[in-house]
Amino acid sequence: MNYKLLIVEDEDIIRRGLVYSVDWQSLGCTQILQAADGQEAVELIRTQRPDIIVMDLNIPFLNGIQVLEQCREEQSYSAIILTGYGDLAYARQAFRVGAVRFLLKPVNFDELEEAVEAAKEDCRRRQAYDRLRQGEGEAELPDLLAEAEPELARSDVIRRILQEVEARYSEKLTIRELATQFHYSETFLIHKFKEEMKMGFNGYLTRYRLQKAMGLLGSGQDQINQIAEQCGFPNVKYFNTVFRKHVGCLPREFRTISNRK
Repeated sequence: MNYKLLIVEDEDIIRRGLVYSVDWQSLGCTQILQAADGQEAVELIRTQRPDIIVMDLNIPFLNGIQVLEQCREEQSYSAIILTGYGDLAYARQAFRVGAVRFLLKPVNFDELEEAVEAAKEDCRRRQAYDRLRQGEGEAELPDLLAEAEPELARSDVIRRILQEVEARYSEKLTIRELATQFHYSETFLIHKFKEEMKMGFNGYLTRYRLQKAMGLLGSGQDQINQIAEQCGFPNVKYFNTVFRKHVGCLPREFRTISNRK
């Protein structure tokens, strides 16, 4: 999937640094828009509909929070807020209006790339949920494993780990246990898994469990607490929290939407 990115920064040298110091193409951001103040940002959001916004908090005319407040109800995007203020109150405001990340300036580009990956996942989750809610396609489920592409695992040990996840996802399963089972160091497997699967082992296992849970919720046969247990979640409260984070709604809401189709 290709993403349209908007960078909002009033200082020209910093804005140019954000544009040219990150390999946006490799992150899937194929169109880069720029704005120097809040009013220009609002206009571009409304006319160009970016998927991801990277925005400084302290910009002229309208600050970053005000921009998101003005546009949040009418547009669909994932926002990353940048600021030189180390005040948690700003972070709370940013998250309240829908930001997925809050980064302090000067920008650490590794942290920025991680934030963009989180924004992309938020975009995919929201779009998949919207399609499901609107009834597009035949029982189309959000694909939480699309980023990992398990069929492309290259090494034998990672394929064996994926097989263990498939067979034992309902159990308590750790990378440490698998390292002992396959006679590898835990550190090696952690790095090897992330290198090939583009996410950590725990993140993959959680997504795999959620993917299974969505299928069971769609069938409408079991109680939600039973599904949580079958899919390896320790309790329904934790299941609700994780499901909402990754899918965008609670399991009961997902079941209601699925059963409408």
